[in-house]
Amino acid sequence: MQKLSISFLGKDGPGVVATVSQGLSDNKCNILQVTQTILGAEFAAIFIVDVPDDLTMAFLQQRLEESLRSEGHDISVLIRQASEGAWSTKRPCQPYVVTTDGQDGPGLISTMARVFARHNVNIENLKAVLGHGGENHALFVFEVEVPEEQDLGRLNREIRSAARPLNLNVSMQHRDIFEAMHRITDF
Repeated sequence: MQKLSISFLGKDGPGVVATVSQGLSDNKCNILQVTQTILGAEFAAIFIVDVPDDLTMAFLQQRLEESLRSEGHDISVLIRQASEGAWSTKRPCQPYVVTTDGQDGPGLISTMARVFARHNVNIENLKAVLGHGGENHALFVFEVEVPEEQDLGRLNREIRSAARPLNLNVSMQHRDIFEAMHRITDF
């Protein structure tokens, strides 16, 4: 078996997941992991699958695209070899949640992302909540993996320093503390 990463992006509608999962099953692919969301009216999903060795990526892509089209779905398909090992498994890291809260505008995400990159911090998940708390208001929740050798005080100071000119309120908490305070649990 070969392990592939298959991404789907396009117009959302009922039956997309059914068509995708049936297309994978019809081609003897086993779904190992999946994440799926809706952004605006856009469907987005990534499947990690085991695929028979004799099944080429080009053939599988053609079959999936044909299946989606025949069901009336406008979805793009991207297939590539799956990467081995999560970034955070290659070094000792601690999970943190960084929230920024304030007036929306260009550059908010890129400013925070550059600080994280300078400190070798990986963004594992990013959620934007716009308009909650008023028009032009933005709340961004970054779930990050911080290598244990990083100086947390310095990272926190640089995050706050970068947020100040953008008039953002910033909070950085270990994920365990964040979840306990907000009563967020896995299901």
